[in-house]
Amino acid sequence: MSIISSEADSIYESSAWPDHPNILRQLYDSDDLREAYERGAERQPTEEEIEAAIGEVRKFIMLPGMYLENIIRIAFNAARRKATEE
Repeated sequence: MSIISSEADSIYESSAWPDHPNILRQLYDSDDLREAYERGAERQPTEEEIEAAIGEVRKFIMLPGMYLENIIRIAFNAARRKATEE
């Protein structure tokens, strides 16, 4: 089971969620929410998210050209692969 699937199972393990509003239980079952969670977690990062990460890292690391952007993209891809591996 992937990290993402494990997280989704622990969050949405049953349809009886004491900490969630009743409206969620009326509109969606736990399988619907688990699937939505997994799809959101597996999505590609947006350009804005990558730019934000580059901006934060650039405060501490100065690299010429596109090196920093490439490193950030590689890191995002590695994290996604780890989160989705079985």
